[in-house]
Amino acid sequence: MAPIKTCVLGVGLAGLTFHIPFILALPDLFTLHAVLERNPQSPGGKVKERFGVQTKIYRTIEDVVGDKEIELVIVGTPNDTHYSLAKAALEAGKNVLVDKPVSETVAQARELDAIAKSKGLVLYGYQNRRWDSDHIALKQLLALSPSSPQHLGNLLEFESHYDRYRPGIRASWKDNAGAVYDLGAHLLDQALELFGRPAKITAFIQNIRGVTKPEVDDIFTIYLHYNVGNPFPNPFTVLLRSHILSAKALQLRYVVRGTKGVFTKYGLDTQEEQLKAMPTVSSIFAPGYGQEPQEIYGTVENIAPDNTSITKSSWPSEAPGQYIGLFRNLAGAIRDNEELEVKWAETTQVIEMIELAYKSSKEGRTLDAASSSSSIVTIMSVPTVVIHVELPAYSNSFNVQVPESATVLDVKQAISFVCIGHPRPEGQRVIWRGRCLDDQENISELWPCQDDQRTVHLSVRPSAWTSDPPSPDATTPPSLRVAPYPTKESPPMESQHYPTPSAASDLNDSLAFIRFQHSQALSWLSNSKLAAPSPLEDMDIKRSAAKLALERLGYTWPDILDATSPLASPTSADTLDYEIITIDGKSYLSLKTPRGTPSFLQVHALNVLTYTFSILSLPPSCPLPTPTSSVPNTPSVPPHVNDLLRELGLPPLRAVPNANIDATVQADVAGAPPIPEHAEGNVIREIPMRALIAPLLMVIFRTVLLLYFFSPTRKPILGLCLIAWIIYEMWTHVRLVILRPLDRAGGNGAGLAANGAQARDAADATPVVAPVAQDNNHAGDRNPLRPGGRVPNTEPTPDAQPVQGPPIPRQSNGIVDSLALANVHNGNKLLWPLQQPATIPEPPTFLHKAMSFFSLLVVTLHPEVYNRRRVALRQREGRLRTEMNAVEQGSSASDSEQVPSEEERRKDAFRQQLQTQHTQRAVWVKRYVERVRRDDWVEE
Repeated sequence: MAPIKTCVLGVGLAGLTFHIPFILALPDLFTLHAVLERNPQSPGGKVKERFGVQTKIYRTIEDVVGDKEIELVIVGTPNDTHYSLAKAALEAGKNVLVDKPVSETVAQARELDAIAKSKGLVLYGYQNRRWDSDHIALKQLLALSPSSPQHLGNLLEFESHYDRYRPGIRASWKDNAGAVYDLGAHLLDQALELFGRPAKITAFIQNIRGVTKPEVDDIFTIYLHYNVGNPFPNPFTVLLRSHILSAKALQLRYVVRGTKGVFTKYGLDTQEEQLKAMPTVSSIFAPGYGQEPQEIYGTVENIAPDNTSITKSSWPSEAPGQYIGLFRNLAGAIRDNEELEVKWAETTQVIEMIELAYKSSKEGRTLDAASSSSSIVTIMSVPTVVIHVELPAYSNSFNVQVPESATVLDVKQAISFVCIGHPRPEGQRVIWRGRCLDDQENISELWPCQDDQRTVHLSVRPSAWTSDPPSPDATTPPSLRVAPYPTKESPPMESQHYPTPSAASDLNDSLAFIRFQHSQALSWLSNSKLAAPSPLEDMDIKRSAAKLALERLGYTWPDILDATSPLASPTSADTLDYEIITIDGKSYLSLKTPRGTPSFLQVHALNVLTYTFSILSLPPSCPLPTPTSSVPNTPSVPPHVNDLLRELGLPPLRAVPNANIDATVQADVAGAPPIPEHAEGNVIREIPMRALIAPLLMVIFRTVLLLYFFSPTRKPILGLCLIAWIIYEMWTHVRLVILRPLDRAGGNGAGLAANGAQARDAADATPVVAPVAQDNNHAGDRNPLRPGGRVPNTEPTPDAQPVQGPPIPRQSNGIVDSLALANVHNGNKLLWPLQQPATIPEPPTFLHKAMSFFSLLVVTLHPEVYNRRRVALRQREGRLRTEMNAVEQGSSASDSEQVPSEEERRKDAFRQQLQTQHTQRAVWVKRYVERVRRDDWVEE
């Protein structure tokens, strides 16, 4: 490829130090065709004096843009000329490299971008400090895996300095440029590259020396505030500072604070001083160029595993600084359309931050810096993957996003941040394909293919929850859940109940504040094409009423409704614009400019509407319906359904009268009629033939194979064993497919009929209790004092108080269940005695313990036996822990002097019942209960 003919505008510090040496050092990529020097003092100008190279010298920009051979123009002149010179070069069809700051205003930067795009030219911002040696080392440190001993943990604060000591002025144009535009452009660019755009900005800009114009700043402190979220689990702040009177031998450069360590770095990159002193441009390729001395290497201090001592280590800047990389990228972009490593949108964003910093300092307040108009890819935004996490113990699932190079420990930390209840990582078990993953395993090794479905199961120890664990229906945050509501397309079932007009009107009155915010947001979004609502009277009272109404419905109050709206900005051609259209007599907002950029006010309006649409579509709350004593008739099948099925060639549906009765609610309702005696109404008549025939066919197939190889007539004993095995196999499938559903259905109806009278008699006296947890990994996760629960397996006691019986043993599922549940039910009877035993049970003897130990040691070698026994024991321990916690809560609440309510009396009665039952236990059983409370899963 032919070298790019280049013209450098300006032969001061920027041109002679940061531009021309690299143009001359890369003769295969660039040719120094000309320079712009207004007053050359010698025939060859400063370039001939400094580098001994003869080149053309132009004195005006008109001469430069008039030279058709020039392909690239490098602008290295004073700051206030960057915009005009770059614009002239672009309009003449030249590619342009602009020194920082690329312009004085954001509007100028965007205008230059528009010109370059319209002409297909490369427009590059000269942010060379991205190639500093210490900045490269810092990026490597931030990219460390969390398993690395030098990892800093979650970032808390990033501090970047560019300090020096200059009490006087240098009679240079930079004395009137300002420190923020000069040095702040570098610090802001590095911070934005690392961490992206902040949410807010606070700045303090001053002229501390008083030797220049008062409006020209020479020190600044800029704070960039980032919101909590990905990738910052903790509040994160960036501090950028430059002081002109910092009298230090070695100036501070970086301080990065994290939850696990601190990185400190002194001294600046060495390239600038080397470029000023180098004799020839070939020195750029000499060993040692851009390499920092070991005396200014950074140090990392990490907290030791004991959380007390500190380990200190060196973090060397091993990769040398290479400003030449910027020029190689520039040549590749011009000749080969390579992607720019410094995109113009990033340099424009630096100018935006500079303008906001001056405004913040002038007004003395923190400004909102968030914007959706920029799509900047940051160092922290590394490629990520989404992992779906199933939490079966709480019927909950969610997604977490982690880097591709993350470990299982990183996934646990992400789960701790995302999951409701925020379980601690050390109490989590991440299960994938039946095994618990080790913390150090890498995600990329588990799912090497990008198309793999990344799904894991999560188990959490009860002691690991830092707050209330998710309820079974908490799949989304409460403020985002929308209750189902009947629509035209989905007519409501007869069992649904609708709010009365009074309830609906009460809810509408309480949500007046929400409707006001909704209408106001629509007005903002439409740029006032929709009329703004009239201000509400007693705004604070209406807000309190709306908040109370949402909390009564079980939802949290969205913080966005209390946020201050940003100031309205003048609309421009690239702002989002909506028009009002009418469809079916209803008005809608239609987006006219899909490629437009939303203003700050429109972004705020969209955030408000995200919540108000959901809230205003909520159905009003209403009291629970009064139980009815009638058994609903089975409705007939609508005729149009069977007509549609015939057209599709499917058999018609038929309604079986009274095939199922509503026996699930009436048994718990006081005053409900008795359950009909014909329990066959609850039986499912259809037998799943596929589930029955398929395994029977496999049994027959295996039998034929055995008969082919073994003759029963020659070996009668083998034949008898074969017949017994066939009968057992067939009986197992018949029992699982046919008899078990019949037993369940018949048992439900008969049990409900038998317990109907008892449920009615004890409707007001029976205390509530949580059902036994059915979780493989956790138990006792439901509130034992939740209203509406029933006491399983209760029998009347002499004092007429129902007591907690042992868990009902489930029907054995063959030999595996018999081996797994050996002695479990007998132990449950000792833990939950229905009445005071006649004799105190003796603890097991040593011989009994030894025999049990060795028998379990043998049978639990089978993984299925081990898993089923562990499930049963965890259910037992979870129930014990739940009951004892309820008793302890009752003892702490009994000191209150307030008159207890009816509900509290019912709870106290239940706690007293549990306490009485605990006293009936033998001493050695009580010791076991205390051990269960103290430890996690003691039986494992």
